[in-house]
Amino acid sequence: MTDYFQIKDRRAFLESSAVSRADPFKVFFPDWTTIGVDFLVKGVFSLQGNSWATEIRVFDTIKAQEVFRKTYRGTQEGKSRLAQAMAEDILFALTGTRGLFDSKITFTQKTPLGSEIYAIPFDGSPPAPLTKEYALVVSPHWSPDGRYLSYTSYRSKTQAVYIKDVERKTTRRVSPYPGINLAGPWSPDGTKMLLTLSRDGNGEIYTLEIATGKLARITRHFAIDVSPVWSPDGKQIAFVSDRSGSPQIYIMNADGSGIRRLTDEGAYNTSPAWSPRGDRIAYESRTNQGFQIFTVNTQGEDIRAMTSAEKGIHEKPAWSPDGRYLAVISRQGRRHRLVIISVSSSTTRKIYETDRKCSGLDWTR
Repeated sequence: MTDYFQIKDRRAFLESSAVSRADPFKVFFPDWTTIGVDFLVKGVFSLQGNSWATEIRVFDTIKAQEVFRKTYRGTQEGKSRLAQAMAEDILFALTGTRGLFDSKITFTQKTPLGSEIYAIPFDGSPPAPLTKEYALVVSPHWSPDGRYLSYTSYRSKTQAVYIKDVERKTTRRVSPYPGINLAGPWSPDGTKMLLTLSRDGNGEIYTLEIATGKLARITRHFAIDVSPVWSPDGKQIAFVSDRSGSPQIYIMNADGSGIRRLTDEGAYNTSPAWSPRGDRIAYESRTNQGFQIFTVNTQGEDIRAMTSAEKGIHEKPAWSPDGRYLAVISRQGRRHRLVIISVSSSTTRKIYETDRKCSGLDWTR
């Protein structure tokens, strides 16, 4: 699931099970290095009533030393979460990198009255609804601290942007403007959010200060400017504009200055997503066989195809918080799938499938 490790087939084990029965944490390191094991995890589990405890120890078999140990306690109901915590600790002990076990992918899914927002864990557990708008809902985005969820809803019969406080379970409307009101991502410091509004007669990009409600217009062009996303440092914004005659991706400074075109190949490029690592931008491009996902560096070079038409149409890319994966929506016929793609190996993993239309991905912890 992490792409960091390859699990050795149990049939290759040389160590006798009698060794573990006698002393569960005793290790004959040559038995493991001989079969190509670099790291070994051993554990002891005990269950009393509804409570269980486990101790795990991680060994570096090449250095023949223990590198990590920890005891976990919990209940039967919480065993999945504790299993994630163990995996998270092992990954961090061996790589120094936080895993994605506590992350979730947010998306919209069609309902009889429009659509609602759902979140699905990285491990592919069943999705849970986050809104009950009983209306069309699009464009979900989380604040950096995970407390607030912004989105566009037609709950009042007109398009408007709302912010939901998931702790206090309150919702407030923040865009009282006529016309287009599309929610965009939050700034990395959580003080602003991007909006696409047509309050001045044309689709333009704005920033909204969350605390004061102060609105600032960023783009000023007769063409339509939409789908803005921040760079990880908050100093730049990528967006889509048809100012050249077809939708293409552009980059500008956060104050709207220094606009430059990023994509030149393809007649229809949209849905930019800026990697948390800052070096690449994912986007969807219309090909002869429908939309597919590509990435490009921030100079508009080194274009890489991440999906192919063999597995359907692919849309709405969203980066994982560590920048190692892309989540996309894959469509074949009436089936909609949420698929995770490894950026380094291009391997894919389906985490959800439905016959209801899905859109609007956002991946957060």
